[in-house]
Amino acid sequence: MVNLTIDGKAIQAEEGSTILQAAQAHGMRIPFLCYHPAIKAIGSCRICVVEVKPGPPRPQPACTTKVAEGMEVVTNSEKLQDIRRELVKFMLINHPLDCPWCDKGGECELQNLTHELGIAEVDYEAVRKPINNDFDSKLIERYNTRCVTCGRCVRVCKERVGASAINFENRAYFTDLGSGQVPLNCEFCGTCIEVCPVGALINKLFKYGARAWEMTATPAICQFCGGGCDYEVHVKDGQVKRVRRDEGNPLLCVRGRFGFGVISSDQRLKAPLIKKGGQLVEVSWDEALDFAAQGLMQVMAKGGPSAIYGIGSPRATNESNYVFQKFFRVVLGTNQIDNPGRYNYWRAVEGMAQVFGWPEIDGLNPEVLKYAKPFHSTLTLSEEAKGKGFPFVMGQTAKLKEADAVLVIGADVTPEMPPYGWALMEALQKEDFRLIVANPRKTKYDRYAHKKLRYRPGTERALVLGLMAAMVAANPDLAPQLPAEGWAACKEILQGVSLDDIAKQTGVAVADLQAAAATLLQAQAPAIIFGNDLLAQANGKENVVAVANLFLLIGQPANAGSGLYPIAEKNNTHGVCDVGVVPNLLPGYQPLAAGEKFGKIWNKVPSTIPGLTLDEALTRLENNAVNAPQAFYILGGDMIRQLPNSQRIRSILQKARFIVYQGAFMTEVAKLADVILPVGVHAEVNGTYTNTDGRLGQTRAAVSANGVRPGWQIITALSQKLDQPLEYASAEDIFKEMVSLMPIYVGLQPGYRWPCPDLKADIKGTFVPFSVEPEALGEGDFTLIVGKTMGHSGSFTTFAAGPMIVNGTQTLQINAEDAGKLGVAAGDTVTVSSAQGRIAVPVAVNDDLPAGVVFLADHFAEPLANSLTSNSNLCRVNIQKG
Repeated sequence: MVNLTIDGKAIQAEEGSTILQAAQAHGMRIPFLCYHPAIKAIGSCRICVVEVKPGPPRPQPACTTKVAEGMEVVTNSEKLQDIRRELVKFMLINHPLDCPWCDKGGECELQNLTHELGIAEVDYEAVRKPINNDFDSKLIERYNTRCVTCGRCVRVCKERVGASAINFENRAYFTDLGSGQVPLNCEFCGTCIEVCPVGALINKLFKYGARAWEMTATPAICQFCGGGCDYEVHVKDGQVKRVRRDEGNPLLCVRGRFGFGVISSDQRLKAPLIKKGGQLVEVSWDEALDFAAQGLMQVMAKGGPSAIYGIGSPRATNESNYVFQKFFRVVLGTNQIDNPGRYNYWRAVEGMAQVFGWPEIDGLNPEVLKYAKPFHSTLTLSEEAKGKGFPFVMGQTAKLKEADAVLVIGADVTPEMPPYGWALMEALQKEDFRLIVANPRKTKYDRYAHKKLRYRPGTERALVLGLMAAMVAANPDLAPQLPAEGWAACKEILQGVSLDDIAKQTGVAVADLQAAAATLLQAQAPAIIFGNDLLAQANGKENVVAVANLFLLIGQPANAGSGLYPIAEKNNTHGVCDVGVVPNLLPGYQPLAAGEKFGKIWNKVPSTIPGLTLDEALTRLENNAVNAPQAFYILGGDMIRQLPNSQRIRSILQKARFIVYQGAFMTEVAKLADVILPVGVHAEVNGTYTNTDGRLGQTRAAVSANGVRPGWQIITALSQKLDQPLEYASAEDIFKEMVSLMPIYVGLQPGYRWPCPDLKADIKGTFVPFSVEPEALGEGDFTLIVGKTMGHSGSFTTFAAGPMIVNGTQTLQINAEDAGKLGVAAGDTVTVSSAQGRIAVPVAVNDDLPAGVVFLADHFAEPLANSLTSNSNLCRVNIQKG
């Protein structure tokens, strides 16, 4: 620690900290304008100048001057105040008197400084800067006349977001904020708005919506991707006006900052509906629940409990999903449940578990806490407690920046998991950090990658095998970094691999394979990020087995940042799996044979007979097989839009005798339902979500439910109609019961992640052989990738104005060379056909795609990208003009 005095007060500060940081740590105020805790300090505004002894005679910027032993600092003298007044006056020369209508009014840092310094008039005159305001950009308005050229937006866009979309133009007095004299065309994350100290950058969705002091702020969790960003929901008159994050981490993506419109969307379901005479009509809650119960009982009377199949929701809270699986296991007496993650994230779970094992926790204290804070685990650890299994090799977003080498494979990080991208930007500040990006198409992080591996779609396993073989070839005595079984057999296989054959199969040069392998092998904290492009394939689980084998060879999870980083698609994709909405495991990934423990709490021992997976259930109904499900209880989402082969999914659901749909919007699946029960979304409910790396987030009701109900309340009300009531007073009560049965959640509370860091990790694995045979993609001239695109999260964001303003239309992304051969240009309509179907779609020319590969997003209802696919996100297609 460093000893110094600030304004006569003796303090201690961390070595390497600045005067400003030291003052803030001790509650002392030093005014500033260009400084922001989320970006590097540059000391450009000079508002924070202080007098330093010993030191130079002129005042020094507190934001960039490091503390030193014995330093004496004066932060508030008449000399310093005069300097600050003059500096602010210079800024006010060109600053318009927009305060009465500027959205920054009441929270404007320039306004506050002017008042604090007692500036009543500006006694300077200068040539006025030309007005160059931007009203045309999507979601963001730019007022150059309000800009104080602090550089916050430029720096945060470059350093933290990695977009570099905003820059300074011109020089000296005429320095201006701009984007090349054209409307801003960027990721529209809005972080520039958040860090702007004045009203130079304005949120169009918030413009004239409210004054800062008129709104109530409620902590919540973002409802979109698996990142689980915490933020505040700002409400006026019962309407969400904006969302904001803590100034220490102002980063949000476009859907997080601008997607809150899903809450007040005019497309929201607001009243229960039942089907009468083939038409859905509004009814009371009581009538809808009676109708649902009667329909389910009629199906059970003929086919038994297993005739009803439940599909959980990666959008619903942990508490709602837990009660949902309990409803099936206790009220209905069946394990016929699953969740849509079966086609994506669950493949990551099963693949990692195959190599590293399912989670096990030993050494819990036998007594649970009788009194715990809301949403805090009631389980505690003994001193000898230890754990093992795949969760202990999973990385933590907050520590990803500490990795020294990252392989991103089969993931487009920005649209899939922005927080991983922000962590990569921090890691890239380190000189010794190395980034390897492996993807069939160019992604944002190619521009920062030290090595790019452009492989053919569907050849991920071959690529991983090639990397491992290159490692063994370079080091014949290589041994796994982690304790492992099966290495001798695996090594023998790797020694027989021809890198030339791998290069032919993947399209990646041998030299590039060898260079990437060397980088990963030399790393002390290697990490592997993998996402939708890899997971959504029919062989997604096998892809993960390959990746897990690679990590077993090189991973060092004891070192901060090293880990496996699978991308959970939605805000509670991880949580819906944790709490047991799967057919073969109880909450906490516990086997069905552990049901006796659950029976003590549930007053009924759940069945030990595994249910069908979602794919198995759909296939049985499709084939009219014996014991096929006849009814579905679905917690939201749109399987028709999101799952492969949309027409197949639609036709299967049309065969069902009865469908209960509990959701927020009239999706394609909802249109087939016999009963629709409108559910509250994140800002209307209390509860928790578990993000992609196991961190618990708490969301709180910020606005009135306005006719809809929390998911768990609907499920318990239905259980009462079936004369087997599940009784809970609140989401907190559900959480308390849930965590008492889930050892993996020991020590968990909002803001913490599982597994508990106090557990002694027993990490070991088994090398599992995997095939590199590519999956059959059908016939056609082009390979289609169906994936994620900027601004959207599933179908949910298509009901929000912000994301749809940025990206509201389905387009076929195609390479310019391929477009030229087809004789089409941007905006032209083409017909895309496969063995499953055909669609007409406009073209967008995009050279991020290699020749022969095209891309469609899976978010849009028209046209449906998955009407072309079979059982994977990849398929072969033909394309014709017109």
